[in-house]
Amino acid sequence: MSISAHRSQWIWTPVLGWALLSCSVSSALAQGAATQAIDTIGVGPGTSIGTSVGSGRTTTAIDPLTGAPVVVDGNAPVDANGVLSDISKSSGGSTTKPDQTTSRSVNPVTALPAISSPNNVGSSIGTSTITTTTTGPVSEVTTLPSYATTIVNAPFGTSIPVIPSIGGGGGGGPTGSELGITVGSFRLYPQLETNVGADSNVFAQNASQGTVGSLYTTVAPTLDLRSDWSNHELHLLAGGIAGFYPSATTQNYLNFTLQADGKIDIYSEFYARWSVAFKQNTEALGTPNVSFAQAPTVVTSIPIGLQLYQHFGRFFYDARGSATRYRYYDNSQVTSNGLPGSSRDRTEYEESVRLGYDVFSDLAFFIQPIINQRRYLNFINSSDQERNSDGQTLNFGATWTPSAATSLEGTVGYQRQVYQQFGPTSSFTFGLTGNWNGYAPLTLRPSIIRSIQETALSNYSSYVGTTYGLDFNYLIHDAWTAVGGVSLLTANYTPVPGAGVGPRTDTIYRGQIGLLYALRPQIQIGPFFEYTSGTSTDPINGPMYNREIFSVRLIAKR
Repeated sequence: MSISAHRSQWIWTPVLGWALLSCSVSSALAQGAATQAIDTIGVGPGTSIGTSVGSGRTTTAIDPLTGAPVVVDGNAPVDANGVLSDISKSSGGSTTKPDQTTSRSVNPVTALPAISSPNNVGSSIGTSTITTTTTGPVSEVTTLPSYATTIVNAPFGTSIPVIPSIGGGGGGGPTGSELGITVGSFRLYPQLETNVGADSNVFAQNASQGTVGSLYTTVAPTLDLRSDWSNHELHLLAGGIAGFYPSATTQNYLNFTLQADGKIDIYSEFYARWSVAFKQNTEALGTPNVSFAQAPTVVTSIPIGLQLYQHFGRFFYDARGSATRYRYYDNSQVTSNGLPGSSRDRTEYEESVRLGYDVFSDLAFFIQPIINQRRYLNFINSSDQERNSDGQTLNFGATWTPSAATSLEGTVGYQRQVYQQFGPTSSFTFGLTGNWNGYAPLTLRPSIIRSIQETALSNYSSYVGTTYGLDFNYLIHDAWTAVGGVSLLTANYTPVPGAGVGPRTDTIYRGQIGLLYALRPQIQIGPFFEYTSGTSTDPINGPMYNREIFSVRLIAKR
């Protein structure tokens, strides 16, 4: 979409103000905000991983860096919250169709970790990726907020429910020909996002305790390098996000993701994928499952994933395996009922196979058994507990792709996690991810995720985390786009037998609305307002607060 030349002159006033305010922010950097990462096998600039669905015909994914579903339109992938998926790619006359993926109980995304788990994800500019179904704590995660990031799994004050994709976009977004720099047989997609604003309750405290407000600035650069080959794929991603709070420096944070993933074409609709990454994220105050007093706990993760996918006739299978190592670093004293980082260090393994059948060209059904093993570095933790466990999940699902712009995947199932010391925890699970674009100017992205996750609280063995999210992107006129989203996160904790505590439920409501103006096809700027409310059945230890964030967002892509 072309933009009048005189509009580009408007950039100087807002950009000048943004630069001056950014420079005034304290450069002190501690770790803070958001939460853990998700297992991923293929990622975009901030993509998270989920569970692959696939009929091999369309793609819906959860980004490993932010944890939001990513949907690919006819030309390029578009982010949604949950999982990354393959992009159709022609190879010598035969077409390799992408697999469709959904997020697991989130992880994700980002490359791995917003409402998060130790596994998470972000969004990508558009690439094929392998996503794995991972479970993990549900907390807010600070991942790379790419333009495709949704409110689900995005850090406070940074989610961007916008979907201008490389393949063409809405709301003054750049088209495929306007993005990317050719580097030999690769394409490099750089991006810089900055938020400048004010946070009314940085420490997410109850009003009776007094609240602390602060100006804040986040800076998130991303470099996404993708191969442009007729066969096979190679993808390299380097990105990070730094947050600065001059009036609350203990909440400053620095998160990053380094990832490599690829695809090996074996035959038409028969391929293998691999992924390896190193990520650093922080657990944010104001989200469930936090046990620190002041400066947030930092978690590093090393996710490794493998996938084998084949589509033959109307049948397809998708086999996956993943391993993720988590290490936690406490930057302040943990609460009396919390577990120190050394008692949370662990490795999580997961194996799954999806068996599906194409009923119609746009509708496929599948069954997916999953097993997992969670092994802690310290067999006996600081509370004399053994938290190793084994789990089984059985999912039934369907993928529906009526058009290139609309793709939905839903699952229902049952998960059982058996802890060596505490016994079993069981729960019905369900999920929904995708994009809906039945009305041209409007794009809706639902995200529903439910799973059993590990907890940082010593009095509880685990918790069932459920996330409901919906965000939108609406093209008002020409270069003006309205964006926003709402999410509801619940964490239902299972008490440790004999711990003397009752069941606990934490609930986090979050909503965001914004307006973006495209100064140029590659540059968008506009105001955002975000409101978050936390409640808990345990008002002493759980999140009980209200929080408002006003900001101006600048997104520059090339």
